[in-house]
Amino acid sequence: MEGEIFSVEIEDGVARCSMNSPEDMNALSVKLGYPMVEGLTRVLEDDGVRVIVLRGEGGHFCSGADLSLLGENLDPVFLNQSMTRLAEVILRMYEGPKPVITEVDGFAVGGGLGLALASDITYATERALFCMGFVRIAATPDMGSSYFLAERVGIARAKEMAFTGRMVDAEEALRMGLVNRVVDHERISLEVMELAREIARKSQDTIATTKRMLNRSRLLELRTVLGLECSVQPVMLLSDEHRAAVRRILQRWESGLGARDLGEPRE
Repeated sequence: MEGEIFSVEIEDGVARCSMNSPEDMNALSVKLGYPMVEGLTRVLEDDGVRVIVLRGEGGHFCSGADLSLLGENLDPVFLNQSMTRLAEVILRMYEGPKPVITEVDGFAVGGGLGLALASDITYATERALFCMGFVRIAATPDMGSSYFLAERVGIARAKEMAFTGRMVDAEEALRMGLVNRVVDHERISLEVMELAREIARKSQDTIATTKRMLNRSRLLELRTVLGLECSVQPVMLLSDEHRAAVRRILQRWESGLGARDLGEPRE
C-alpha cells in the first residue's frame, strides 16, 4: 500500500515490491530491513506470485547500510542477526523458482548493490549509479555483492570496483554486463512490468526449471550439464503444457502466420 515503508502489490501474477524510505535513499535500516524481509518472504511463498519485481521509491534503489548503525554504534549481535535474515532472503530470491527482476534508479551501493544483483534480470535508469562502497568504510562486501558482481562482470572488473569503491554509471554498467538494459527513468516501471507480465504468462514449471539449470550450469562441467539436460528435457517434453504449446504453434503455422508470431504458450 502507498505510504508503507515496504509495499507489495500483486497483479497478473507479478508481485511489485517497493522500498519506500526516500529520506535515507532506502538505506538498509531497522525500519526498512524487517518489513522487507517479511514482505519478500511472503511473496516467495505465495503460490499466486509468478514473478517478483524489486524496486525503490524516491529516486534511489538502495544506498546500502544505515551508517548510524555502524561505527561507534555497532551492536555485533544485532548486526549478525540482521545480516543472517537478509542473507537468507537473498539466497531464496536467487535459488528459488520464481524469476526476480530488479528495477534500479539512482544509488545501488554496497549491500544495496548486492540486493540489486540478487536477481535474474536487472533494468536500470539512465541516472543509476552502482558502487561497491565497502572499501570506503574499511569493510568487506556483504549481501552477496562479491558473488553477484563477479558473476555479472567477471573477477577482474569486480576486483577493480571493490578495491577502488568507484561509482559506475548506467552506460558503463550496461557495457560491462552489470545490467540487462538502460531505460529512461520515466518509462522504466512501465517496461519492467511489461517484461514481468510477459514472463508470468509463460509456463511456471518451465521457467523454474530453466532458472535452476542456468544457475547450476556455471558451476558444472559441460559433460555434467549435458547429462542434466538429457535427464530433464524428456520430462518436460512429455508434459501437457508442452503438447499444448506445440499444438498452438502448429495451428498458427497452418493459418499462415510467420515465425515471428508464434503466440504465447500459456498454462
